[in-house]
This record gives sequence, structure tokens and C-alpha cells, in this order.
Amino acid sequence: MSLESDMPSVKSVLEHYGAEIRRDHGQVNLKCPFHGDTHQSGTANLDDNVFYCFACGISGNSLQLISKQEGVDIRGAKRFAEGIIGVSYAEVRGKHLSGRRLPQKSGNYNGSSATSKIRRR
Repeated sequence: MSLESDMPSVKSVLEHYGAEIRRDHGQVNLKCPFHGDTHQSGTANLDDNVFYCFACGISGNSLQLISKQEGVDIRGAKRFAEGIIGVSYAEVRGKHLSGRRLPQKSGNYNGSSATSKIRRR
């Protein structure tokens, strides 16, 4: 696994789709497995868990790649990844893959603002 404990490695996903990757970390150039690539048009950062193809434009982290390729949402991509990797991941939490929640508003917000006091004529 990579950046997040609930995200499969981009290397495993790319290999599933036919890419040949000989390294386990760092930046690698490779033939894009998503189109009939004859040159190394794709680049993957195995440490940051992302991929980009300069020829066809597909890009994203491991779950985003599965989502685009299989035509499913991120939750569907997560279930699909479980089949690829053979490991069950925790349920995707909210809209953010990191599991962090958006920051809450701070201060004493009472519903009024400067813009609500503007008078219209």
C-alpha cells in the first residue's frame, strides 16, 4: 500500500492493466497501459501514488485510474481494487480519500455578516 492505508498502490493497479514496472519506488516512465502505447508516454510517481499519460491524458491516483477505466465511482473502484490486490480495504470515508474532515468554522458565527447588512434601493 502507499500514501494512505486505504488506497492500493498505483504500481499494482498499473500492472493489473498491463504495465511493466521494474522499480518499487520513485518516478518511473512507462508505456501507458490505457491505450496502444508504443513509446513511454506515461509517468508514475510510485511514492506519491499518481500516474499521468502525456499521450492520452489519463491521470490520477490508483482509485481514480480504476474509476475512469472501469466507469465506476470511487467506492466501486475501491471494491474493484480489492479484487486486484486481494486485500480488503476499509470503507472510503466521506468525499476525501485521506479520511480527514473539512475544517469547521471557528468563532462565534451568529448568522449575520457584513454582506447581509447592505441595503438595496
